[in-house]
Amino acid sequence: MAAMSLWNLLTSTDTNQWCGWKQPECEVCAGALNHADLDALKQRVFEAPWREPDLVQLLVMDQEDGFFRTWMIRGNELRQFAPLKPNEEDERFYLDW
Repeated sequence: MAAMSLWNLLTSTDTNQWCGWKQPECEVCAGALNHADLDALKQRVFEAPWREPDLVQLLVMDQEDGFFRTWMIRGNELRQFAPLKPNEEDERFYLDW
């Protein structure tokens, strides 16, 4: 994993953030960034020297979004793998109960 000072490793065996004796068998990092330039963030993740770039998943939820968008490195690009539709702007996205 590339060193990124804005992130906290959530899968360290020393801190075990997962409650209980099980935890993911991979490295998971998380960060909350206010007023972030998301295009710059995605570019930085894309350009980082990952050991296994095809395994990298970036989950991004912007300020007004209702769900995370998943980005993955494929070939020479960072591609979004979350559905584009429906989205928060679509009629009936948020159903009234």
